[in-house]
Amino acid sequence: MRITHQLVKKSVLSNIHRNLSQMDRLQNMLSSGKVLRKPSDDPIKVARVMSHTTALARNEQYQKNIQAAKSWMGITEDSLEMISEVMQRARELALAGANGTMPDNARRAIAMEIDELTDVLVQMGNSSYEGRYIFSGFKTRTVPFSRDKGLLAEGAQTSVDYHGDQGSISWEVAPHVTIRGNIDGSELFMENKIFQFMERLAQGLLDGDNEVIEASIGNLSDALDHILDKRATIGAIVNGLDITMEKYLSEKINFMELRSRLEDIDFAEAYMNFAVMENIYRASISTGARVIQPSLLDFLR
Repeated sequence: MRITHQLVKKSVLSNIHRNLSQMDRLQNMLSSGKVLRKPSDDPIKVARVMSHTTALARNEQYQKNIQAAKSWMGITEDSLEMISEVMQRARELALAGANGTMPDNARRAIAMEIDELTDVLVQMGNSSYEGRYIFSGFKTRTVPFSRDKGLLAEGAQTSVDYHGDQGSISWEVAPHVTIRGNIDGSELFMENKIFQFMERLAQGLLDGDNEVIEASIGNLSDALDHILDKRATIGAIVNGLDITMEKYLSEKINFMELRSRLEDIDFAEAYMNFAVMENIYRASISTGARVIQPSLLDFLR
């Protein structure tokens, strides 16, 4: 094979361009901190990086769902605690009112407090979180409870109406795992006739009806147990979510480490490689300048 001046020149320039390209690639790696810039760099590694990125996105979404559920149920749990305290106070008042020797004015005072506690229960039933009513079922923009004492005069069993529904509010917290995080006002108050028992107790105290008062003690005890049971259920779910959240936080760290090993550069090694490549590039230019000497024909041209 005949080696001409043009062939040598072409080879030298090709080597210089290749070295420059390698140096540019290393420079881009240093500036971005990433080994992989496009799928063609390493298709297998890129696919694994994408897999870890997808897993991270799913992990973070589940964390957001869990946090949203915990916030909602945290407000629910706080409200149930206050409701249980009101119910406990009502039961204590019922026990006091059952004393047959209590004067009428004392019973009237207790009846007034029971009536006020009923209003407090309505207020607790209308608890909200970020503008959404937590006991309205799925109708979270609807005020769940209202009280109209005129309804009793019309023969109604209670002066309190429920305007929500029995819809469930759920969050997906794991693949194919959905939890219900709400308690609707119907199952919390209406099914157990809590308002009805409170108003019946107040009327019994005003009428001096010991039979009604004593019956109310048992009714309120059952209602209190119902509230405490709902609170315990919410607490158990929150505890489970805490455990699941810890799992996701640990998984997130693992996914990030795995992805980092695939796509992030070792800066110390990259700087060393860049310095070596820079020296090679400079050497190729210097060597090429000596190899490619102007020919006689170049001068004649």
